[in-house]
Amino acid sequence: MAKIVRTKRRKKFKLMTFAFTFFVFSGLCFLASSLFLRTYNNSLSSRKQAIEAQIAAVEVENNAVKVEIQQLITKDRVDNIADENGLRLDQNSIVAIASAGE
Repeated sequence: MAKIVRTKRRKKFKLMTFAFTFFVFSGLCFLASSLFLRTYNNSLSSRKQAIEAQIAAVEVENNAVKVEIQQLITKDRVDNIADENGLRLDQNSIVAIASAGE
């Protein structure tokens, strides 16, 4: 009777192929996500700059309007407009109202 010889089969390193595949896949995902996020960050930065420019323009406009309002509400201007329309200041009709705390 002949002796049965069993040969050991070498197990392939399935763990190594899985690890290599996972490493390549994760590297590609990292590359794609970093490119996408960089592009998105640049678009957000440009939008932020545009909004800041709009804010600065509105602030300049608001300051100009505030100066114009201050010029329009001066007592001398109001008195001149009242005089032009025939209105006179009657000191007898002026009533001073004291606040409740005084």
